[in-house]
Amino acid sequence: MGPENHGRVWPPICRALAGIEAGVLGGAAMFGWLALSALVELRSIWTAPNLLGSTLSGQPTLERGFGWATVLGLGLHFSVSGLIGMTFGLLVGNAGRRLRVALLGLLTGLVWFYFSQALFRRKLGGFVALYSPPRTLLLAHVTYGLVLGWFPSGLRSVTRSFLGEATPGEMRETDATPDAVE
Repeated sequence: MGPENHGRVWPPICRALAGIEAGVLGGAAMFGWLALSALVELRSIWTAPNLLGSTLSGQPTLERGFGWATVLGLGLHFSVSGLIGMTFGLLVGNAGRRLRVALLGLLTGLVWFYFSQALFRRKLGGFVALYSPPRTLLLAHVTYGLVLGWFPSGLRSVTRSFLGEATPGEMRETDATPDAVE
C-alpha cells in the first residue's frame, strides 16, 4: 500500500479501522485493569470474562478457571470493544484537537459503563456487583475511554498505511524546493 492507492480507500473506512484498533486496545487495557484488581482482591483473573460469558451461555458461571465461558466472555468483550471503537472513530472523524478527542473518549467510556451496568445487572442480577465491584468496573471503563483518546494517532497511522499520505510537518526530499542561490 502506498501512494498509488491514494484516493482508492474511502476515508470513513480508515476512521473505522483506526477506531477498531483503539477499541480493541482499550478493551485489552480494560481487561488488564480487571485482571489486576482481581489479583489484588485474591480472585481469579477470569472472573469478569466468566461472568460476561455467562450472558451468552445462559448459565451463571462461577468457576474460577479458564473455560468455555471465559472464551465466550473474552470474545464478547473484544467484539463489543472494537464495535464501540469503530463507532467512536466514525463519529469523531478527523477531530484535530487531542484534548477534545480524549474527553470524548472518556465520555464514551462513562456512557458505556452506565449502559452496561443497566444491561448486565438486569441479565445477571446481583452477580455483577458481587464479583465485579462497581468502582473497579468504573475505573476499567475510564481506562477504556482514555485509550480511545489515542484515536488520532491510530488514524494517522492507518491513513499513512492505506493512502500513503504524509502527515503535516512530514516532508519528503522530493517535495522540497531548493532555495535559490544568488
